[in-house]
Amino acid sequence: MEQLAGQGGIAIGVAVAVGYAFFALVVITLDRFRPTSTSKDDAQVELKILLFALILMGLFIAADGATGLVATIVSGFKGGAGAIKGVLAPIAVGLGTVAGINFAFLPRTNATSARGAEALALLTVGVYFGSSAIGGAYGFVTSLVMSGPWEMSAAALAKLVVDGGVAVIALNRLGALAGWTIPVRPAPPQYPPQGGGYPPQGGGYPPQGGGYPPQGGGYPPQGGGYPPQGGGYPPQGGGYPPQGGGYPPA
Repeated sequence: MEQLAGQGGIAIGVAVAVGYAFFALVVITLDRFRPTSTSKDDAQVELKILLFALILMGLFIAADGATGLVATIVSGFKGGAGAIKGVLAPIAVGLGTVAGINFAFLPRTNATSARGAEALALLTVGVYFGSSAIGGAYGFVTSLVMSGPWEMSAAALAKLVVDGGVAVIALNRLGALAGWTIPVRPAPPQYPPQGGGYPPQGGGYPPQGGGYPPQGGGYPPQGGGYPPQGGGYPPQGGGYPPQGGGYPPA
Protein backbone atom coordinates (compact mmCIF):
# COMPACT_ATOMS: atom_id res chain seq x y z
CA MET A 1 0.00 0.00 0.00
CA GLU A 2 2.81 2.38 0.81
CA GLN A 3 4.32 1.94 -2.63
CA LEU A 4 0.92 2.40 -4.26
CA ALA A 5 0.35 5.63 -2.39
CA GLY A 6 3.89 6.87 -3.04
CA GLN A 7 5.81 6.79 -6.28
CA GLY A 8 2.83 5.48 -8.29
CA GLY A 9 0.69 8.53 -7.52
CA ILE A 10 3.54 10.93 -8.20
CA ALA A 11 4.35 9.39 -11.58
CA ILE A 12 0.73 9.40 -12.70
CA GLY A 13 0.25 12.96 -11.44
CA VAL A 14 3.28 14.27 -13.34
CA ALA A 15 2.21 12.53 -16.55
CA VAL A 16 -1.35 13.85 -16.35
CA ALA A 17 -0.29 17.40 -15.41
CA VAL A 18 2.17 17.66 -18.30
CA GLY A 19 -0.28 16.09 -20.73
CA TYR A 20 -3.00 18.49 -19.63
CA ALA A 21 -0.73 21.51 -20.09
CA PHE A 22 0.10 20.64 -23.70
CA PHE A 23 -3.48 19.68 -24.45
CA ALA A 24 -4.88 22.91 -23.04
CA LEU A 25 -2.33 25.08 -24.87
CA VAL A 26 -3.15 23.46 -28.20
CA VAL A 27 -6.93 23.72 -27.73
CA ILE A 28 -6.89 27.33 -26.53
CA THR A 29 -4.45 28.38 -29.27
CA LEU A 30 -6.76 26.95 -31.91
CA ASP A 31 -9.73 28.58 -30.21
CA ARG A 32 -8.14 32.01 -30.52
CA PHE A 33 -8.56 31.87 -34.30
CA ARG A 34 -12.34 32.03 -33.94
CA PRO A 35 -13.84 35.51 -34.32
CA THR A 36 -16.00 35.03 -31.23
CA SER A 37 -13.30 33.45 -29.10
CA THR A 38 -13.43 34.41 -25.42
CA SER A 39 -9.74 33.62 -24.91
CA LYS A 40 -8.41 35.77 -27.76
CA ASP A 41 -7.60 38.72 -25.51
CA ASP A 42 -6.90 36.71 -22.36
CA ALA A 43 -3.31 37.42 -21.33
CA GLN A 44 -3.46 35.00 -18.36
CA VAL A 45 -4.15 31.77 -20.23
CA GLU A 46 -0.69 30.29 -19.76
CA LEU A 47 -0.65 31.28 -16.09
CA LYS A 48 -3.99 29.58 -15.43
CA ILE A 49 -2.92 26.46 -17.31
CA LEU A 50 0.15 26.23 -15.09
CA LEU A 51 -1.90 26.62 -11.92
CA PHE A 52 -4.46 24.03 -12.95
CA ALA A 53 -1.69 21.62 -13.94
CA LEU A 54 -0.26 21.90 -10.44
CA ILE A 55 -3.73 21.40 -8.98
CA LEU A 56 -4.05 18.21 -11.02
CA MET A 57 -0.70 17.05 -9.64
CA GLY A 58 -1.87 17.56 -6.07
CA LEU A 59 -5.27 15.99 -6.77
CA PHE A 60 -3.75 12.81 -8.17
CA ILE A 61 -1.39 12.43 -5.22
CA ALA A 62 -4.22 12.96 -2.72
CA ALA A 63 -6.55 10.57 -4.56
CA ASP A 64 -3.87 7.90 -4.66
CA GLY A 65 -3.33 8.22 -0.91
CA ALA A 66 -7.10 8.13 -0.26
CA THR A 67 -7.38 4.99 -2.37
CA GLY A 68 -4.71 3.31 -0.26
CA LEU A 69 -6.49 4.40 2.93
CA VAL A 70 -9.86 3.01 1.81
CA ALA A 71 -8.22 -0.23 0.66
CA THR A 72 -6.55 -0.63 4.06
CA ILE A 73 -9.83 -0.08 5.89
CA VAL A 74 -11.83 -2.42 3.64
CA SER A 75 -9.21 -5.16 3.87
CA GLY A 76 -9.52 -5.22 7.67
CA PHE A 77 -6.54 -2.97 8.55
CA LYS A 78 -4.00 -5.50 7.37
CA GLY A 79 -0.58 -4.01 7.92
CA GLY A 80 -1.60 -2.27 11.11
CA ALA A 81 -0.68 1.29 11.91
CA GLY A 82 2.16 1.27 9.39
CA ALA A 83 -0.26 0.99 6.51
CA ILE A 84 -2.27 3.96 7.79
CA LYS A 85 0.83 6.10 8.28
CA GLY A 86 2.01 5.31 4.79
CA VAL A 87 -1.02 6.96 3.17
CA LEU A 88 -1.20 10.06 5.38
CA ALA A 89 1.71 11.82 3.69
CA PRO A 90 0.31 11.76 0.11
CA ILE A 91 -3.12 12.81 1.36
CA ALA A 92 -1.72 15.75 3.31
CA VAL A 93 0.64 16.90 0.54
CA GLY A 94 -1.96 16.52 -2.21
CA LEU A 95 -4.76 18.31 -0.39
CA GLY A 96 -2.37 21.01 0.77
CA THR A 97 -1.29 21.66 -2.82
CA VAL A 98 -4.86 21.88 -4.10
CA ALA A 99 -5.99 24.15 -1.27
CA GLY A 100 -2.93 26.41 -1.41
CA ILE A 101 -3.24 27.09 -5.15
CA ASN A 102 -7.01 27.57 -4.97
CA PHE A 103 -6.86 30.08 -2.15
CA ALA A 104 -3.51 31.79 -2.69
CA PHE A 105 -3.02 32.05 -6.46
CA LEU A 106 -6.21 31.48 -8.45
CA PRO A 107 -8.07 34.43 -6.88
CA ARG A 108 -5.36 36.72 -8.29
CA THR A 109 -6.27 35.70 -11.85
CA ASN A 110 -9.37 36.10 -14.00
CA ALA A 111 -10.28 32.45 -13.54
CA THR A 112 -13.83 33.33 -12.51
CA SER A 113 -14.59 35.16 -15.78
CA ALA A 114 -12.49 33.23 -18.33
CA ARG A 115 -12.89 29.54 -17.50
CA GLY A 116 -11.49 27.80 -20.53
CA ALA A 117 -8.47 26.41 -18.67
CA GLU A 118 -10.64 25.24 -15.78
CA ALA A 119 -13.06 23.50 -18.12
CA LEU A 120 -10.24 21.58 -19.79
CA ALA A 121 -8.84 20.60 -16.39
CA LEU A 122 -12.24 19.29 -15.31
CA LEU A 123 -12.50 17.41 -18.59
CA THR A 124 -9.15 15.76 -17.89
CA VAL A 125 -10.16 14.84 -14.34
CA GLY A 126 -13.51 13.44 -15.46
CA VAL A 127 -12.03 11.30 -18.21
CA TYR A 128 -9.22 9.84 -16.11
CA PHE A 129 -11.05 9.23 -12.85
CA GLY A 130 -14.25 8.13 -14.55
CA SER A 131 -12.36 5.55 -16.60
CA SER A 132 -10.43 4.44 -13.52
CA ALA A 133 -13.67 4.02 -11.54
CA ILE A 134 -15.16 1.86 -14.30
CA GLY A 135 -11.98 -0.22 -14.32
CA GLY A 136 -12.21 -0.55 -10.52
CA ALA A 137 -15.81 -1.77 -10.79
CA TYR A 138 -14.79 -4.33 -13.39
CA GLY A 139 -11.91 -5.58 -11.26
CA PHE A 140 -14.07 -5.79 -8.13
CA VAL A 141 -16.86 -7.76 -9.81
CA THR A 142 -14.37 -10.05 -11.56
CA SER A 143 -12.56 -10.76 -8.30
CA LEU A 144 -15.80 -11.63 -6.56
CA VAL A 145 -17.00 -13.91 -9.36
CA MET A 146 -13.66 -15.69 -9.65
CA SER A 147 -13.31 -15.93 -5.85
CA GLY A 148 -10.05 -14.02 -5.89
CA PRO A 149 -8.19 -12.91 -2.77
CA TRP A 150 -9.93 -10.22 -0.76
CA GLU A 151 -6.90 -7.93 -0.98
CA MET A 152 -7.46 -7.60 -4.74
CA SER A 153 -11.17 -7.01 -4.26
CA ALA A 154 -10.47 -4.38 -1.60
CA ALA A 155 -8.03 -2.51 -3.85
CA ALA A 156 -10.50 -2.52 -6.75
CA LEU A 157 -13.36 -1.41 -4.48
CA ALA A 158 -11.26 1.43 -3.07
CA LYS A 159 -10.45 2.66 -6.57
CA LEU A 160 -14.12 2.52 -7.50
CA VAL A 161 -15.16 4.54 -4.45
CA VAL A 162 -12.44 7.22 -4.52
CA ASP A 163 -12.05 7.68 -8.26
CA GLY A 164 -15.80 7.48 -8.79
CA GLY A 165 -16.38 10.23 -6.23
CA VAL A 166 -13.80 12.51 -7.85
CA ALA A 167 -15.29 11.85 -11.30
CA VAL A 168 -18.80 12.74 -10.12
CA ILE A 169 -17.58 16.00 -8.59
CA ALA A 170 -15.74 16.93 -11.79
CA LEU A 171 -18.77 16.04 -13.90
CA ASN A 172 -21.12 18.19 -11.84
CA ARG A 173 -18.67 21.10 -11.85
CA LEU A 174 -18.16 20.89 -15.61
CA GLY A 175 -21.90 20.65 -16.13
CA ALA A 176 -22.45 23.76 -14.04
CA LEU A 177 -19.90 25.66 -16.16
CA ALA A 178 -21.64 24.47 -19.32
CA GLY A 179 -25.02 25.58 -17.98
CA TRP A 180 -26.74 22.22 -18.04
CA THR A 181 -30.21 21.91 -16.56
CA ILE A 182 -31.87 19.17 -14.54
CA PRO A 183 -34.89 17.72 -16.37
CA VAL A 184 -38.19 18.46 -14.66
CA ARG A 185 -40.44 15.50 -14.06
CA PRO A 186 -44.00 15.95 -15.38
CA ALA A 187 -46.62 16.67 -12.78
CA PRO A 188 -48.86 13.71 -11.89
CA PRO A 189 -52.49 13.89 -13.05
CA GLN A 190 -54.87 15.59 -10.68
CA TYR A 191 -57.69 13.73 -9.06
CA PRO A 192 -60.52 14.35 -9.75
CA PRO A 193 -59.58 15.20 -13.38
CA GLN A 194 -60.06 18.74 -14.57
CA GLY A 195 -63.31 19.30 -16.48
CA GLY A 196 -65.37 17.04 -14.29
CA GLY A 197 -65.43 16.50 -10.58
CA TYR A 198 -67.40 14.62 -8.08
CA PRO A 199 -70.10 15.91 -8.43
CA PRO A 200 -69.50 16.88 -12.10
CA GLN A 201 -68.91 20.51 -12.92
CA GLY A 202 -71.98 22.17 -14.44
CA GLY A 203 -74.36 20.17 -12.31
CA GLY A 204 -74.54 19.50 -8.62
CA TYR A 205 -76.48 17.22 -6.45
CA PRO A 206 -79.34 18.05 -6.96
CA PRO A 207 -78.82 19.13 -10.60
CA GLN A 208 -78.97 22.80 -11.48
CA GLY A 209 -82.16 23.74 -13.27
CA GLY A 210 -84.26 21.40 -11.21
CA GLY A 211 -84.19 20.75 -7.50
CA TYR A 212 -85.90 18.57 -5.08
CA PRO A 213 -88.61 19.89 -5.17
CA PRO A 214 -88.22 21.14 -8.78
CA GLN A 215 -87.93 24.86 -9.46
CA GLY A 216 -91.19 26.33 -10.64
CA GLY A 217 -93.17 24.09 -8.39
CA GLY A 218 -92.75 23.23 -4.78
CA TYR A 219 -94.15 20.71 -2.47
CA PRO A 220 -97.00 21.63 -2.62
CA PRO A 221 -96.53 22.94 -6.18
CA GLN A 222 -96.33 26.66 -6.75
CA GLY A 223 -99.58 28.02 -8.07
CA GLY A 224 -101.56 25.59 -6.05
CA GLY A 225 -101.39 24.47 -2.46
CA TYR A 226 -102.73 21.61 -0.54
CA PRO A 227 -105.66 22.15 -0.70
CA PRO A 228 -105.45 23.82 -4.14
CA GLN A 229 -105.84 27.58 -4.37
CA GLY A 230 -109.31 28.60 -5.43
CA GLY A 231 -110.95 25.88 -3.43
CA GLY A 232 -110.50 24.65 0.07
CA TYR A 233 -111.85 21.82 2.09
CA PRO A 234 -114.70 22.45 2.18
CA PRO A 235 -114.60 24.24 -1.18
CA GLN A 236 -114.80 28.03 -1.26
CA GLY A 237 -118.27 29.31 -2.04
CA GLY A 238 -119.95 26.60 -0.07
CA GLY A 239 -119.68 25.05 3.32
CA TYR A 240 -120.67 21.78 4.74
CA PRO A 241 -123.54 21.50 4.14
CA PRO A 242 -123.26 23.44 0.85
CA GLN A 243 -124.28 27.13 0.77
CA GLY A 244 -127.78 27.68 -0.51
CA GLY A 245 -129.18 24.54 0.97
CA GLY A 246 -129.00 22.45 4.05
CA TYR A 247 -129.26 18.83 4.75
CA PRO A 248 -131.79 17.69 3.76
CA PRO A 249 -132.16 20.05 0.79
CA ALA A 250 -134.75 22.82 1.09
